[in-house]
Order: sequence, then C-alpha cells, then structure tokens
Amino acid sequence: MKIKHPLLAAILAASYSTSTFAFEQNQSIETISVVGSRSPIDKSTLAGSVSFINSASIEASGAITVTDLLRSFASINVSQSGPTGTLTEVRFRGSESNHILVLIDGVEINDIGQGGLVNFAHLLVSDIERIELLRGPQSALWGSSAVSGVISITTKKAELSGQHRLAANLGMGTQATRQVGLSYKTRQDGLSLSANLRHLRTDGDNISRQGSEDDGYRNTSFNTNLSYEFNKEHKVTFNLRLLDFVTEFDATDFVNTGLSVDADNYSTGNQHNALLRWDFNPSKSIWSQSLSYQLNRFASDSYSEDVFSGGTVGKTQRLNWINYIDLGANDFFNIGLDSVKEDFEQSGPIVFGNPNQTQNNQTISVLSDGQYELIKKLYASYSVRTDASDEFDSANSFRLGLSYHFTDKLKAFISRGKAVKNPTFTERFGFFPGTFSGNSALVPESSYANEIGLSYRLSSRLNAELTHFDTKLENEINGFVFEPTTGAFTAQNIDETSTRKGLEVSLSGDWKDLSWTASYAYLDAKAPTEVELRRSRHSGSTTINYALNAVSNLYIQADYTGSKQDRFFPPFPSPSEIVGLNPYWLVSANYQYKYNKNIKFGLRIDNLLNENFEDVVGFVGQSRKIVLNMQYQLN
Repeated sequence: MKIKHPLLAAILAASYSTSTFAFEQNQSIETISVVGSRSPIDKSTLAGSVSFINSASIEASGAITVTDLLRSFASINVSQSGPTGTLTEVRFRGSESNHILVLIDGVEINDIGQGGLVNFAHLLVSDIERIELLRGPQSALWGSSAVSGVISITTKKAELSGQHRLAANLGMGTQATRQVGLSYKTRQDGLSLSANLRHLRTDGDNISRQGSEDDGYRNTSFNTNLSYEFNKEHKVTFNLRLLDFVTEFDATDFVNTGLSVDADNYSTGNQHNALLRWDFNPSKSIWSQSLSYQLNRFASDSYSEDVFSGGTVGKTQRLNWINYIDLGANDFFNIGLDSVKEDFEQSGPIVFGNPNQTQNNQTISVLSDGQYELIKKLYASYSVRTDASDEFDSANSFRLGLSYHFTDKLKAFISRGKAVKNPTFTERFGFFPGTFSGNSALVPESSYANEIGLSYRLSSRLNAELTHFDTKLENEINGFVFEPTTGAFTAQNIDETSTRKGLEVSLSGDWKDLSWTASYAYLDAKAPTEVELRRSRHSGSTTINYALNAVSNLYIQADYTGSKQDRFFPPFPSPSEIVGLNPYWLVSANYQYKYNKNIKFGLRIDNLLNENFEDVVGFVGQSRKIVLNMQYQLN
C-alpha cells in the first residue's frame, strides 16, 4: 500500500517501527491533571483531551524555548516572525493567538497590553517540571481567555525532605549564542524553596528577505517558589517570576515592496508575575479552601533609531476564593468567587493623533465545577461560571462532559462547552490614531464546542488517543475592517458564524531504552468574511528518545507544518492580498552525555536540515543553530 501524504507516511512509519517490537519495560503513567479542574483530577476520568510533557522528556530534548516543545502537541500552529526572540504566537485548534490561556505555576501570563496574547519567544525552557495542554473551551474554569484551551507550565520544586540541590548550566553556540543558568532547591521542616536564574543572549539571524543585518535578542528571567506548612491544616505559598528582555527587529518598506527591511529598531520589556495563596485543610473534614492573590504586569517599549516610538503597560490583578468539597473516591465539587481588575496604559509620540490613554475594567465571577460517578465507570463532570463586568453585559460559560471506561484500557468521552472572550483594549479604544480607530460598541466573542474522543492505554506498550472537535464562534471580532469615511481601519463583530472542525491523533509508547510519540491533526477553519490565516490544514510531529547506553542519550523531534495562508500588504494604493506559505519540516536533535554523577554535556541542533521557511510572510524562519551545553549538579 502506498501512502501519498508525507506526514501520514512518517507517522505511521514511526508507529510501526516501534510498535512491532515487544514492549516490556514498565513505565509509570502520569494521570493527574492540574488544569482539568480547580481540584487535581485523575486524567483517566477527565471528560476531555489533555496532553503533557514530563521533566524527563523536557530534559532529554535540550530545547531552549517552550515553543520547541509545544510543536509536538497535536493542533498547535506556531507563527514566529523570524529567529529566537522574535514575536512568536501559538494558535490552537484554529482559534486566534489570544484564545489560549497560559499559566506558570498557576498564574496567568497573558499580556492584555498586546491584546491578551502570549509572546512565546520569551518563555525559555528553564527548570520546568511539566507542560500540560488542556483542550477545548475552559472559560468556566479559568476565565475569558481560555477559549480553545489552557497551557499550564509547572516549575521544579524540591522533592525530598532535607534535600539541598544546587545546579548550574552553561551553553554556547552558533549566532554567538550564550546562555547561563543557576538553580537552587531545598525542603525541610515544612519549608520548601526553589529559585532559578536564567540568561540567554544571541546575535540572532537575518529576519528580512531584503538586506543581511542580524537581529539579536537578550532574555533574563528569574523565578522562585516558596511554601511553608505551618501544620497539617495551614499552608502558605508565594511565587514570583521576573522577566527582562531586549529584542531587535526590522522595519517595513511601505514604499517599494511592502516587506520587512533592515532597520535599527528594538523593543525592551519586563514582566512581573506573583502569587500569594493560603490553603486551609481542616482535619477530618470533607471541606477545604484556598484564598489567593495574583498579579501579572507586562510592560514593553519600542524604539526606532533610539527614538521612543510607543509602549504599553498591561496589569491584571486577580483575587480568587475556592471552596473544595471532597465526596470520596473521584467525586467532588468546588465553588468559588473570582474578581479580576485589568488596567491598560498606552504611550507614544503625538503624530497623526494622540495615542496616550489609560483604560480599565473589572469583572466579578461566580464559578463551580465538579465530578460524580453516576454508575460504575461512568463519570459526569461540569464547570459553570457567571461573569458580571462593569463594561459588558453579564456572560455565562459552561462545560459538561461524560467519560466512560469500557475496560481498564479503553475510555470514551464526550463534552459540550461554551467559552467567552472579551474584546481587547486595543480593539475597543484604538492603538494607532489616524490608522486604526477603536470600536467601543464591540461585544464579547462566544465559542460553542462539541468534543468526542477515545483513549486507549496498554501499560507502557501503547497509548493512543483520537479526538474530534467541532467549534462554532459567534460575534467573531474582525480587526481589519476599513472605514471609507475615516480612511482608517477598525474592529467589528461579524454577524455570521465562524467554524473550526478537526481531528487529532496522538500515539506514544516505549520499548526497552526507546520511547516515542507521534501526533497528527487535521483542521478545517472557516470564517464567513475572512480567510483564517496562519492555520495549517495538516500538521503533526514525531519524537524519539533513545538511551544509547548508561551514559548517553539521543533525542530527535520532527515537526510538520502544512501549507497555510497569510495577508500581505503591498505599497499604497494596492489593496491587501492573501498569499500562500509553503509547508515545511523542522527537525531538531539533542545528544546528551553524562560524564559523571555531577556533570552532563548536551549538544542541541535546531533546524537540523536547515529548512528555508516562513511562518509569517516576508519574515525568514530560524536557520540551523547549534548549541553546546554543560550542566553541573551538586546534590
């Protein structure tokens, strides 16, 4: 039998070459989801699809950015405007880049100053324990940004009482890449402390199809987690994450080509995330509670020829109170209050208008979620939320699901949910006076999704999951509507319904010293008036992690991105046009060698085949990059 599609052929080949061996090694299967409910929930009973990457796979990959790891998840579309450090957006299941919520140690990091998206370029793989992707509408659990799913990143903590662990790593590579990291962890007498410092600097690569100037990047990040158990009933947790970066970027040639061109432009930014939480767990009680305060502040400024050209500050404060009721086994329900205050500030020179403004809004929500075993092996779950905003009409979101175990190895689930996404400050109040005017009459987008799936688990031999989703988006906001009366663009709600349908296949397994994963996603995303841009109809990934011997390991990842479309703006007066972007493969590899119990070396190669590709029209993707890393750990 001949298989015409190259991605399907590669995935089936990877599956066949590993699954034909006898799988004998026992591997612990991770089953706890930290984002599937306000309570940790057994993955086997969850009425939904969740994927994760554990610490062993993260370490074996040698990846520098979180984006490198996310490409292995089904239905992920990455849009990166060049090499390391350039704007990197993630679209999931055909939704917009600000429709996915990102948490680090439970704190939302989406930047409301940039429309609620996350620039994944600034997320380095540093001291990460686990990355988890919860698919489907999750607004009822996590708020308005969680339309298509939630990405949860958990950092490492000390595991054993009395443990002290100090680790350092040093790396250098092509494009004058230099990185250094230092981490410390300890746990004793009820106190747990972890701290991690990471610095990355690179001269970068040429982004533009015109010229040859390299655009560099600098990133310094620090995070710490501190928790103290006063006794078995009371625990206090404090998390802090600091980020500082500088990104060089090109300008756009609006006169001759409409494409990017070399320029002395750069942006600076910083982000502060903090969490303070008190957990109260009364002894011999089915009730417990947590009270938390969260802060997310992101500020960025842009400069052209060392002249300030504009900046934004977005600050989100969240006060959250959750009450947990444990009904035994896997049964529970939670109820709580969520209060969110958002502040937006924009500054810039007054040229065609005055961009300087400050805006804010506040939302108070009541939420609840739970799970109950109706009959043996049949679980029903729900999550509901009501939002009362001072800017928008009250909004409701929900998710209902059923999961059933036909056997201990085979599970089926079905769910239906609704999620909401509030208009951004930019869409409502404008950004560039004279060229884009805001629309204060915008209403929130509403997404309705149906999901059905099967999962099969045969110990460590084979794990498989098949999921179909069907989503309808109402009141979709089109941010590129031309107003003839003003000659500027604005944002408007679309009257018709947009759709996103797709199929996801995920496989994994291991045999002796080799483990592997494979994924494939098909997407059909349609909008009534606009082509859905930067979304591939076909995408997929396969990874192989092989322990060559007791001291060395080889990790290979191959990611496929199918053809997609983007919008090109030629010089005035020509109208914008839709252009196609070619499909491509990105192959990365990492070789690790353990010199002794304290010292380890790694050699990471990104874009091993030196593929010439574009995620965004006119912006050259990351060329081949090689980084040698050394890690020292003192237990």
